[in-house]
Amino acid sequence: MIETKPTKTRQKSIKQYKKLLEKWDMWDFAYFDGNDYYFLTLYEQMRKGITGYLILDYEGNVLPFEQAKAPATSLIRFNTMIHGAMQEMVPQMLKNMDPYKKVVSLLSEHKTNLSSKDPELASSVDKVISYTTYAIGNSKRIEDFVNTLGQLQRIATKKQGFFDDEILNEMRDVCIKYNAMMFEYGLNEFELMDDYQQIINSLNEEPTNIPSSSRKKMIALLTASIDSNNGALTKTMKGFDDDFKQVNVQIDPANLEQSFNKMMEKSRLIAFEEKIAYKIRNPK
Repeated sequence: MIETKPTKTRQKSIKQYKKLLEKWDMWDFAYFDGNDYYFLTLYEQMRKGITGYLILDYEGNVLPFEQAKAPATSLIRFNTMIHGAMQEMVPQMLKNMDPYKKVVSLLSEHKTNLSSKDPELASSVDKVISYTTYAIGNSKRIEDFVNTLGQLQRIATKKQGFFDDEILNEMRDVCIKYNAMMFEYGLNEFELMDDYQQIINSLNEEPTNIPSSSRKKMIALLTASIDSNNGALTKTMKGFDDDFKQVNVQIDPANLEQSFNKMMEKSRLIAFEEKIAYKIRNPK
């Protein structure tokens, strides 16, 4: 475990670049590029938020601006991915899957009756059961993603006091897989919209041998899925689409992970130049 606290030398450098009324916070982990360890200090003011960044080497020396850019990018990426996991992945991991399980259960139970009334409906029922069963598994997949990121964070912040490119790349791969999975889920849900409606239409015709309570429950659950897809999911998918358009990257549905890798890399470079670079106080 390396020394991650702000030593006297580090504090001296940090205070040298501190401005009036600012508070500073040196992150308690470093980035190791194979040669040296680099620390990030952020400066902030009340109401203004983050006002600056400073990159130091292990000894507390202030790097020239050009040398500071690469470690600054890596340190901010690491922090962003951890916060993204907490803000995006964890809520999805904790999402209530009972409605999805109930849809699968009810459709599986009454599949024969639905199909006998309308043989063409069998493919829609099978499709909804298949896609929804897969979607139920997303909760466990996301839990695995969160656990992987958490383990990597603990290695970096509690065990070693630093992360390297190997850890950073593994974290990036997890984030790419998560985004690709969520995008695929959205595509699948949109593909199911007609199937949902066909099943609802058939159920509204009061098919025989299906109890009224089950029929009403299936209609309610499938209608809720349509409403959710038309609302929250449409907004989420538009967000994905906007992210790709902003960096001029085409989405390839056949290779989503590669598409997200390209988009995230270009977004990172643009965001650094537009939002981070001008706040780095290392001397030019």
